[in-house]
Amino acid sequence: MKKLSLAYFGTPYFSAKFLEKLLSDAATNQSIEVKLVVTQPDAPVGRKHILTPTPVKVVAKKYGIKVLDNLDKLQATSYKLKEIDMAFLFAYGNLIPNDLLRSPKYGFWNTHPSLLPLYRGPAPVAYPLIMGDAKTGMTLIQLDKEIDHGPVIAQEETEILPGERRSELELKLTDLAFNLFKKQMNALTREPANKLVRQPQQHPKATFTDRLEKSNGFIPYLVLKNALQRENNDWKPKLIEDYLQTNRNIQITNYPLPITIFNLFRGLYPWPGIWTSTHIKGQEKRLKLTDMDLVGNQLILKKVQLEGKKQVDFKTFQSAYHAF
Repeated sequence: MKKLSLAYFGTPYFSAKFLEKLLSDAATNQSIEVKLVVTQPDAPVGRKHILTPTPVKVVAKKYGIKVLDNLDKLQATSYKLKEIDMAFLFAYGNLIPNDLLRSPKYGFWNTHPSLLPLYRGPAPVAYPLIMGDAKTGMTLIQLDKEIDHGPVIAQEETEILPGERRSELELKLTDLAFNLFKKQMNALTREPANKLVRQPQQHPKATFTDRLEKSNGFIPYLVLKNALQRENNDWKPKLIEDYLQTNRNIQITNYPLPITIFNLFRGLYPWPGIWTSTHIKGQEKRLKLTDMDLVGNQLILKKVQLEGKKQVDFKTFQSAYHAF
């Protein structure tokens, strides 16, 4: 049987985990050959701004696969997408130009870590955690010219566990995505691609996420103090307020303040993280809230990092500064 040739588009660490699974799975390797990987350009990382390849590029190089780091190179290279059976995207990070969408034999398939049409856009794993949802999932779609808009090839849901953080959920969804992909590849070996059922999304029910930024994690000092003391406060993160403003067709559950803050922490962990500002020895300082837990409705700070200092236990910080 002739192997199906694949171009893989992806960037972050969980997309690299998917690619590693794809390249190391013996059963998949019998039917699929990854011919090309497309990812984002190397970027400066850390305080020293060291130019660093994406996690996907690292995996591709490990397996000796040709890597392109922007779409201009893809369009200019002699290696044509028309020679590829399928292009597959998982958290690539850029829009695909319309003139490329139909180049591969079976087009572009995209795996999106949400139950589409919910949570379209760049942060589909973070938002269900922040909103306090009980479930999420993976959706495999045929890519079209609009963002996360194409018809659904397959979809599977999974429970969001209490206390589960975004980094954990991303890895769980990666496993789910790989199993979903394998099932569809098995179906593709039995049926022509044009025979696979594709269901249009329920577009009126679509909701949209925004790109995460450091400012999303800000919690006013008095709000945090109220949460630690379990006092009533109807505060909502600006991220949630903006989401409700953009998506007027939804209703959300209003949680007690400690749960609202804990859900924000879960969704923004480990980056961009959550933080507050407090006065230390007459100076306003940023305080990162690097670890916390929720017991009942009691918010428990476990670790913090004061601006210019190392991370410490919250009890150690509180003994030194009596900030709360």
